[in-house]
Amino acid sequence: MYRILLIALTLTLMLLPIHANADSTKKSNSEQPSVLNENVHDEMKYSSAQFTKPEEANEKQMTQSPSFEGFDKAAENENLILYVNKESLALKIQDKQTKYVWNTGVDNPDNYRINKTWEEMIQSAITVEYADRKGKVRSESILTNNSKPKIEMTKNGFTAQVFMNQAKVRFQLNVELENDSLQVSIPKEKIEENKRTKLISIKIYPFLGSVNQNDVNGYMFLPDGSGALVRYEKSGKKADTPFVGSIFGKDESFKKTVKVNEKVYPVQQIKMPVFGAVHGVKQNAFLTVIEEGYTSGDIVAYPAGVSTDFNWISSQFHYRNEYYQPTSKSMNGINVYQEKANNFNITLRYMFLRDADADYVGMAKRYQKYLEEKDQLKKQDDKAQVRLEILGGEVKDGLIWDSVIPMTEISQIPQFTKELKKNDVDNMFVVYKGWSKGGLTGTLPSKFPIEKKLGNKDDVLDATAALKKDNIPLYFYTDYTKAYEGASGYSGSKDVAKKISSETISLLEGKEKVFYLSPLKSLEMARDDIKNYSKNGISNLAIDSTGFTLFSDYNKSSSSDRMKTIDTYNKLIHEFNKKMGNVALYEPNVYTWKQTNRYLDIPMYSSNYVFETDTVPFLQIVLKGYIPYFAPFSNFNANPSEDVLRMIEYGTYPSFLLTDQPSHLLKETPSNGVYTSEFNLWKDEIVEQYKMVEESLGQVEGATITAREIPKAGVVEVTYSNGKMIIVNYTDSPYSAHGTQVQALDFAVIERGE
Repeated sequence: MYRILLIALTLTLMLLPIHANADSTKKSNSEQPSVLNENVHDEMKYSSAQFTKPEEANEKQMTQSPSFEGFDKAAENENLILYVNKESLALKIQDKQTKYVWNTGVDNPDNYRINKTWEEMIQSAITVEYADRKGKVRSESILTNNSKPKIEMTKNGFTAQVFMNQAKVRFQLNVELENDSLQVSIPKEKIEENKRTKLISIKIYPFLGSVNQNDVNGYMFLPDGSGALVRYEKSGKKADTPFVGSIFGKDESFKKTVKVNEKVYPVQQIKMPVFGAVHGVKQNAFLTVIEEGYTSGDIVAYPAGVSTDFNWISSQFHYRNEYYQPTSKSMNGINVYQEKANNFNITLRYMFLRDADADYVGMAKRYQKYLEEKDQLKKQDDKAQVRLEILGGEVKDGLIWDSVIPMTEISQIPQFTKELKKNDVDNMFVVYKGWSKGGLTGTLPSKFPIEKKLGNKDDVLDATAALKKDNIPLYFYTDYTKAYEGASGYSGSKDVAKKISSETISLLEGKEKVFYLSPLKSLEMARDDIKNYSKNGISNLAIDSTGFTLFSDYNKSSSSDRMKTIDTYNKLIHEFNKKMGNVALYEPNVYTWKQTNRYLDIPMYSSNYVFETDTVPFLQIVLKGYIPYFAPFSNFNANPSEDVLRMIEYGTYPSFLLTDQPSHLLKETPSNGVYTSEFNLWKDEIVEQYKMVEESLGQVEGATITAREIPKAGVVEVTYSNGKMIIVNYTDSPYSAHGTQVQALDFAVIERGE
């Protein structure tokens, strides 16, 4: 006890001078030590992983002395030359314009600290994991047991027949040049297994673009949240585990049921099947797009110091997933792998970038172009605006029966928007949630009738008409993935998705148990609901969960793998777009982007893993000018002034969660985390944020982001395709450049020319 008290006293004494400094700063800004401390604080904060660091000034041009010994020329086009080592299938790809050579392995491996197993993996095209006859998981690379692939040259590359001697797995590897890219694939029909072993996973060219420690200036790019960089650094103790991210999130069919801890900051879900690397900023880079196999894929990144001294980023594909199989009613069980292998093609496209395009901005622009070419991204109307998400009713538990707390009646919505219109908020849209009988929580999948405490069909028609006069779309919140335990409208035995272990797929959200509906049941419900929406005057929907939740369903009557779930959910969204009005989606994955006209709750940060060095707006750069996107609610921002600046920098529009009644009424409901929402309290802040967004993003409506520079820590310059540049100054000191002075914690828009 004495030691605890002593430690507490010591910490208190240590903190006292800090508070004293803070107080003295407020009293006198003329004291030089305080200003210096602020500058140091700024430098530390804006050089942290939550922001983007400035690049090195006057970076030297990279030089190479590549060796092609042991490699044969396989193909050449106007942009690239492809070389292959016929024993390992290792590649070297040369950019014909810059002469830079990308290597899938390393030259002179004896010069590095790697053991034999790692060297075999580094120098081989393929590494597999498999379970042997005893169930033990082992790995094997092409060079491990001298596989001796049979290679056949083609017009644009080669095809190789590979047999892994120990794993007893046979497959075909196709490698071809195509314009500025390299396409690598393994067809599913060419994979053959032995009865005594089971293929678990495959890595393809995992060390393409790998860098030993900080031998090269650059970074790896991860699609973590808005986007993250891992700069090349010397091996150290910064991280001891790699980044392993399941594309589109983990498949709930293979996870144990656990309670969601809402107090823990969640890891950001991967929305796009991409990754990349830069060798010399604005010199050489590549972006990899996983075109097939992404539903069974991970993105893997190893910083230097994790297993080896190399920084490397790749993908891996799971042909069998491990899962927990209960063997008793008490839920005791064992971990096992799937008996039947997942059936999918693997296709990777490596797109090589040079000069001004060789950074994360160039990667995002290239991916944007790729999505447009593949008809996965379409231009939507993009105007500076604000989202008003309004809570109607919420359920409150009672001793005998539950009741609904009416927070905002339907008829009050036009009153909110008229008040904002008077204050020059010209562009907005409304999402109305908690409108179903029983309130927001616990009613799904049932959606009708409308909760009588909030209004009726006529109120919906009147509110919609009033908003329409002012050009304000009204969306009704819903969800086609979740079903609450005890709710009506579904069968717990027939309509709920099942895990591979035969358990139902369920989550605990607070005290509420939520099931996932079988995707085919969700589609059936959606088609049935269209008539009811029409009867009640509802035309636009804001759909939660369905755009970002992806799982397999082992329900015997309606089974679905993740690829089929994507197809089913896209059909569901298409039904609403075709037969109703518009659909806005919350946090949608890339495969739904062309079907949404608004992206809600876009991530504004990365997950801040210990090895991540920068946060970047990769996702926003891809979407800007195509789909308007909206930040999470400003009500709950810890630093409102800084967060508004981040919205302006990222091209993001603000959002507010609002109610007519005070939020303390929600204290004993599932929405007890909403601690401030009353419209009268937030009206002025909505007006202020809209004004800032209109003055900045209103000048780049429909334009795309073409460049993003960090001239100094805490200052960002974003250039748009219409010639405008937005300068954001997060620091406590004015910033001058381009003939303009930007005040502290402020922004400026200047003309740079198209």
